[in-house]
Amino acid sequence: MLIINSVLGDATGGRWQVVCDYSHSLRKQGHEVVMLLADTLPAALPGLPAGIDVIRVRNHGHYDWPAAWRLARRLKGRQPDIAIAHCSRSVALLRHALNGRAPVIAVTHSSKVRRLLKADAIIALTDGLREKIRAESSGQHSPVYVVPNRIDPLPDACPQPRPLQHPPVIGALGRFDRVKGFDVFIEALGRLAEQGVTFRARLVGAGEEAPRLREQIRVLKLTDRVELSGWIPVEAVGAFLSGLDLLCVPARSDAFGLTPLQGAAAGVPMLLSTASGHRAMFAEGREALFFEVDDVTALAGRIQQFLDDSALQERLPAAAFERVKCGYCEAAVTRGILDAVNNTLLVNNKI
Repeated sequence: MLIINSVLGDATGGRWQVVCDYSHSLRKQGHEVVMLLADTLPAALPGLPAGIDVIRVRNHGHYDWPAAWRLARRLKGRQPDIAIAHCSRSVALLRHALNGRAPVIAVTHSSKVRRLLKADAIIALTDGLREKIRAESSGQHSPVYVVPNRIDPLPDACPQPRPLQHPPVIGALGRFDRVKGFDVFIEALGRLAEQGVTFRARLVGAGEEAPRLREQIRVLKLTDRVELSGWIPVEAVGAFLSGLDLLCVPARSDAFGLTPLQGAAAGVPMLLSTASGHRAMFAEGREALFFEVDDVTALAGRIQQFLDDSALQERLPAAAFERVKCGYCEAAVTRGILDAVNNTLLVNNKI
């Protein structure tokens, strides 16, 4: 079948990776895939799967009906069977351009779901998001399917645990945005330094919060302990993670981030905030350690607990790897996507 896979809003970081993953998985299953992208995205797009046609669209928001009309003309004679929309702007544009000729499936990438409710079906990343969609739709919701993000490729087995480095290396990575909670991470490191705990830290990423984070490191007198690096390409993430003794993901909000999946695949012990997506991914104490969102004291205490417990250091990564291997591998996630696609076509009388 011919499938449109679209993102017209924010298409950076994890969201862009997921959009590419969908195209790759559907292409491998023998479907023709057309990626519908905003014309503001760079000409060279990292991770774009081979054999995928790309249509770029100029659009100015959810109510840009001329853009929908232009898209309908470009698709004339090339009727898609179904469209997958990775942002609310894509949902709005595709619903008007296709005008009922093909159903539209929305994919959640955050807890903001209200503008996705008009899609013919919705893919929620977690059970919690599915319940949120049902609550916000007042019972009049489209079918909702739970399909998590995936991690690929996975090694055959979890990398073997090793003793902590001297000093231990604690790391974090992502977009430098307040929602990511890196200020909490740095503040916790400052508490540990005051307590005389020996460590080194690496923070990798880029974004508007970079100057503020750099100043925070200076004020807390952590410049000789915390290395603040720029953005690294996707292919370098594995090597970065492999050099850590502990990965911290301190996000204030996260629907279902890729960073914890990458950490588990690399066999790195993880300390996660209690953001809803993290709680849905891994089990407390068995597969990862958790701390309450925004709680600097709890984060510092959990780091100290990890550094003092060799059994925990060995147990956590093995259990997290098995969780990823069973539930978040390419095969499992592809089955979920195809089930959502086929059921949506059946409900809409397209097959």
